[in-house]
Amino acid sequence: MERSGHWRASVRTADGWRTVRGPRGPYAAASMLEWGSITKGLVGTTACLTLGVERPVVHYLPGVPDAEMTVADLIHHTSGLPRLPATMRDRLFADPYREAVGVPLDLAAAVPVTSRGQFVYSNLGYALLGAVLDEVHGDWFAAVRQHVFEPAGISSAVLVPAPAERVVPKFLGRAITPWALGESSFAAAGGVWSTFDDLCRYADWALEAGAGGARTVSWQRRGASTWINGEVRAAGAVIANAAGATAVVHALAKAPHAADRIATELIKHEVRRR
Repeated sequence: MERSGHWRASVRTADGWRTVRGPRGPYAAASMLEWGSITKGLVGTTACLTLGVERPVVHYLPGVPDAEMTVADLIHHTSGLPRLPATMRDRLFADPYREAVGVPLDLAAAVPVTSRGQFVYSNLGYALLGAVLDEVHGDWFAAVRQHVFEPAGISSAVLVPAPAERVVPKFLGRAITPWALGESSFAAAGGVWSTFDDLCRYADWALEAGAGGARTVSWQRRGASTWINGEVRAAGAVIANAAGATAVVHALAKAPHAADRIATELIKHEVRRR
């Protein structure tokens, strides 16, 4: 188990929730955490509950070049769309989403690079799914609030929290500026911020017994394990469920997927305790 660095974690078993590491360091000074691509779970569920998922995307957005691509393809990352458009390459130090702030999503850029049906993880696909929800509901975030946040008892979620409320790591004494995802046209792919307690509430709601597959439609599965994670500029978050235990972890300024590794160790520890 990683002991150094800044992270929070709780575990839920049949006995309920137990805090593994509470708020300390940056987590004690602020409350809003980047959920990153856990946002996709919220958006995928809302799409499943409110859209005809087998309908072509062009039914909702006529400007999309591929007439065969369906809403389900966007949800399941089988549209063939790349992770980001060709004009938005990842950069080592620069924010790839800054140029998309205040700029509508370019539907003409939604051109597949692989065959439809093949899994290719795509932030572009979820940005497009957000645009579909905007078209149908007027605002994708308001639709998520109605169909996920309110039923789950989540009240803190926003796209652009006040700087003083953000839990962020520091480098050489200065706060690391988060990516501008929540302000951009890619917000539906990873822009949600909320509290750690609300992340646990989402875990409860999504994994509720008998809830049906729509609540975890954008999650990943391997055998009996189910999880959803998010990696942003200097933070990571994960909800992982396996062997009758659920681990919720948020970590700052660690190696990629550190939160996932911590969650895995926590679940293994629960299994060994039995």
